[in-house]
Amino acid sequence: MRISTFTRAAIVCVALTSPLVAQDSSGVCCGRAAGAKQPSFFARRSQGEFTVIQSRPTGDFGQNIGLGYGGNAAYLFDLDDAGLLSLRADVGFLQYGSESKTVPLSPTIGGRITVKVSTDNYIVPVSFGPQLTWPRGSVRPYVNAGVGGQFFYTQSSVDNDGTDNSNISTTNQHDQTLSWVAGGGVYVPVYMRHVDALLDIGVRYFATGHAQYLRPGSIQDLPNSQIAITPLESDTHMLLVHVGVKSAAGR
Repeated sequence: MRISTFTRAAIVCVALTSPLVAQDSSGVCCGRAAGAKQPSFFARRSQGEFTVIQSRPTGDFGQNIGLGYGGNAAYLFDLDDAGLLSLRADVGFLQYGSESKTVPLSPTIGGRITVKVSTDNYIVPVSFGPQLTWPRGSVRPYVNAGVGGQFFYTQSSVDNDGTDNSNISTTNQHDQTLSWVAGGGVYVPVYMRHVDALLDIGVRYFATGHAQYLRPGSIQDLPNSQIAITPLESDTHMLLVHVGVKSAAGR
C-alpha cells in the first residue's frame, strides 16, 4: 500500500511540474499558435523587469545609515536579434530609516486630540547604460554599466486614520548626486504554461559623489513649533542587491 501511494504521488508531482521543465535551452517553451499575429519589431526586442532590492551602503555612508529596502523597475531594449547587447534603464525606490511620534493636533487645543507624525528617509537610484548578456542556456550571466544618480529626500507626514483622503506631508530635506554604476548577475529561465520569464539575481554598485541626507534623529523639535535639522554629508557609495523577475523577449 505504501509503495502504491508513493508511486501515485510521484506521478502527480511529475504531472504538475512538467510545465516548468525547459523545452529548449534557447529560451521559449510555448510555441505560438499557427496563424497568430507576430509581435512588432519593438515588442520583440523589449523586456521589462521588476526586482526587490536591498541597499548596502559602504564607507562613511555605511557608518551613517543602515540597510534600505524597496523595489526597482527596469526596461531593456535589445540591440541585436540574439539579445546579446541591450540598453538598460533602471529606476528604484527604497526606504532606509523611519521614526514616528504622537503629538497634539494643534498647540491651541492642547493634548486632547493627537495625531501620529511619521518621518521617512528615501533614496531614488536611477541609471542608464549598456548590458551584455549570454542569451542561451539554463544559467545566463550578464554584466552592465552606466551613468545615473541618487536622489535623497526625507518626508514627514500625518498618518491618515482612514476617515478621509487628506494627505498632509512636508519634505524636510532633499539632495542629489551623480553616479557611475556597474553590476552583474544571472538569469535563470522559468518555464510555466503560457508564461516565459527569467529569474534575475544580481548586484549593482553605485560609485557616487557627496550628498547631504538625514537619518532617524536628524530632526529635532524645538519650542514654538520650530525644528532643527542636522544633515549628514559624505560620499554615498552603495551596493544594491536584487532578486526578481524579468520578462522574456517576445521573439
